[in-house]
Amino acid sequence: MRPDFKSATALSISSGASTAPQDLHWLANNIPCQAACPAGTDIPGYLEAIYHGRFAEAYEINLRDNVFPAVLGRVCSRPCEGACRHGWEGNGESVAICFSKRSAADFGSSAPVVLKSPRPESAKTVAVIGSGVAGLAAARDLALLGHRVTVFEKHRIPGGMLNQGIPAFRLPRAIIEREIQQVQAAGVEIRCGVEVGGDLPMSRLAAGFDAVVMAAGTLRPNLLGLPGEQLKGIEHGLSFLLQVNEFGRRDIGRRVIVIGGGYTAMDCARTALRLGAQVGVVYRRARQDMVVLPGELEALLQEGGHLETNYSPKEYLGDRESVVGVRFIRTRQGEAGRDGRRMPVDVPGSELDIGADTVILATGQFPETSWIVPELKRKLVAKDGWLSGGNSQETAQPNVFAAGDFALGATTLIQAIGHARECARKVDAWLNDVKCAPSRALAGPVFQSKVPGGGDTGRTPSMNLIPIHAMPTLAVDKRQMDAEVETGYPAETASAEASRCYLCHYKFEIIDQKCVLCDECLNVKPVEGCIVEIASLVRDDEGRISGYTRVEQGKTDSLYYNRLWIDQSQCIRCGRCESVCPVNAITIQKISLEA
Repeated sequence: MRPDFKSATALSISSGASTAPQDLHWLANNIPCQAACPAGTDIPGYLEAIYHGRFAEAYEINLRDNVFPAVLGRVCSRPCEGACRHGWEGNGESVAICFSKRSAADFGSSAPVVLKSPRPESAKTVAVIGSGVAGLAAARDLALLGHRVTVFEKHRIPGGMLNQGIPAFRLPRAIIEREIQQVQAAGVEIRCGVEVGGDLPMSRLAAGFDAVVMAAGTLRPNLLGLPGEQLKGIEHGLSFLLQVNEFGRRDIGRRVIVIGGGYTAMDCARTALRLGAQVGVVYRRARQDMVVLPGELEALLQEGGHLETNYSPKEYLGDRESVVGVRFIRTRQGEAGRDGRRMPVDVPGSELDIGADTVILATGQFPETSWIVPELKRKLVAKDGWLSGGNSQETAQPNVFAAGDFALGATTLIQAIGHARECARKVDAWLNDVKCAPSRALAGPVFQSKVPGGGDTGRTPSMNLIPIHAMPTLAVDKRQMDAEVETGYPAETASAEASRCYLCHYKFEIIDQKCVLCDECLNVKPVEGCIVEIASLVRDDEGRISGYTRVEQGKTDSLYYNRLWIDQSQCIRCGRCESVCPVNAITIQKISLEA
């Protein structure tokens, strides 16, 4: 007889919510895109909705988790796409998750979408310093948790780097305005033109509100400390973008050098091109080391920009008070640094002088903490200028918290949002004097529900062969300052792209007590290895299923100890196996983080 397989299921429950370690482990290991998203976004959930043409539903799924779907659908750094199963070796290219997110906004409801608070008002008050994505994400979540939230912003319009840093040709201002209005509609008050530390002392906020969230970003530039840095015409990238985006600056000079190889460097260079300058980007590492979005460097070159790699700046060259160029030196790759990247090493005698009227430094930035009053600063800030709590949201002052780049250093929008949402959970726990539950993005609770209507997920094996759809773009000669370059998928293209998703949130599983080993499912499997004959399951130290051992060929005495196992990493969720099983031994359930 076959052994008892009661414990062979991958999850601890058949329906409902759970925080059991094996359930959290399953989600993290089998829905890789969601696990890679710092905000824990239900990516297969919204891709499934887009595939079926339910764009408004897809937008709301996004909105619950990442706060700014239309914004992130244009400018997200896309960690999910690097984890996507469709991009694994032999599977082709990952699903265009970011572009699909945008389509949910493009074709969803035109009216503002306002999430309802699950709690009554608490009468607790929270001040948030800064209205960038971190500040607004924390504020929205705290408002939905029932608290009265006021955001203080020193600029005349909210949005932080969304408005002040990212150019309109990448992120139209109407998109930002709409999603900020949705945050306000959730109950958040935003007061612009109020500078904490100037107009309003930090000490008054800490005393006048039950909790304070510092989400002031990273505004202190990394100036490199090179000879000649006092010359006129040397600017920091974020300051340059602010002057152009918020104040309409148009003067820049004929020759522009942008130093750096990241997102800010690309934004500065492409903005300078639209101001009529000749633009060169110079980066100290190799091209493949640049931290830019897919297609962004190609867009820079199409628009007339130039790129020099493996050159490091050594000195600014001046004529009287103004910069006239930069002296660079060629570099080669050296030993790996603390971050694992190989450090550039100067090549002696390889100096290169490049002329410039303006030099823009896109070389990083740090939190600016000079606005914090001394008595609080001694508690909150370490001697090196960083918050004493490190990356944590808590600080040494019990009712003061930190979110996004202000705690992490310069990072991506989605990382800042994920960190801020976790900050909101910790603020809420502190306000209610309860222990904060584990991170939602990483730990749950996991919700499992049976799938109605049998095993029809809508996927077919032919969908695996659909190539990734390119993003339509504006012709190069029409690319002006306010003209969005990426024009978006048509609705039918968006649905076709979403159909490529493997729908990893569906768990197909064989109930061993029912299975009669008839091999009908093996006969129809579309992918070699999606259903396998195994001898036993392998479990880790905590009892969680981590793998399996295959049956040794020719050993017929082990026949009755074999089982069939669906390998979730190979399954394409087509439902063929479930449809042919004569004893209904195959279950299909949908797994997600509880909303």
